[in-house]
Amino acid sequence: MTYFFIGGCPRSGTTLLQNIICSDTNVNPLIGEVGYLYHLVNAYSTGKIDFESQSKYYFSDITELRNFSAELVNKFLEHIRKCYIDATHIILKYPLIGELFPDIYELVEDVKFILIIRDPRDTIASLINVGNKMASLGENRHLTPMFTERKLSEFIEFYRRAYAPSWNCKLVSFQSKVAYIKYEHLVLNPTVAIQQLQDFTGLNLSSSIKDDKWQRSQINYSQLSDAEKPWYSELYGKGISPASVGSYRQVLRQEEINFIQREAADIFRIFGY
Repeated sequence: MTYFFIGGCPRSGTTLLQNIICSDTNVNPLIGEVGYLYHLVNAYSTGKIDFESQSKYYFSDITELRNFSAELVNKFLEHIRKCYIDATHIILKYPLIGELFPDIYELVEDVKFILIIRDPRDTIASLINVGNKMASLGENRHLTPMFTERKLSEFIEFYRRAYAPSWNCKLVSFQSKVAYIKYEHLVLNPTVAIQQLQDFTGLNLSSSIKDDKWQRSQINYSQLSDAEKPWYSELYGKGISPASVGSYRQVLRQEEINFIQREAADIFRIFGY
């Protein structure tokens, strides 16, 4: 059994990708985000960073910390497997878990990762739209100010953090387990992109090309909580669509587009935008 993790900056198409991967009837259906696991792995990641100042008082060395954390993480994954006992593989998604892919690689043996990448301009424009919805609903959580105050520098760093740990990891063995998928390629050339996903996953994803709605979702998007509603996309539950490609032009001012292209030049270069 392989555990497939899907990550990427929020509003980059992670849910669409999750639906496509879950279209194979031999894996678990599309289920809610695995935020709990994110926090388990993040504790390990933080424990490594703070080892000399904190963790050394509880673990003899980083190896002991790693083994302890691996036991916790794998116990939770085994619990998930038992929830979907008929699944030959498990598909899990949480956008920001992409920040922790190198850490998960250290903890889980049979694992593969899929990062979805979207034009930073479209992604940031979509995040701004989320912020507008948050403001209209009076939503106020720890990330709300960044989204509602149109802080482009923070948006760019938020985007960069989603991918930098993976693209900076030099381990060939890690990179062999990562697929980088462009959102634009997925929605503009779905036949080719899905064939690439099939080659990487070994799954049968052909039905997702012709489906005009999500067939295996267990999520009722009409019943999202107030905190989740700003993140809802009108494309959820529908077939693959290129409708949102280039939509940043309706949201961003020209000076904002210029700022993003200048300050995120490394991202545009690495991902070919």
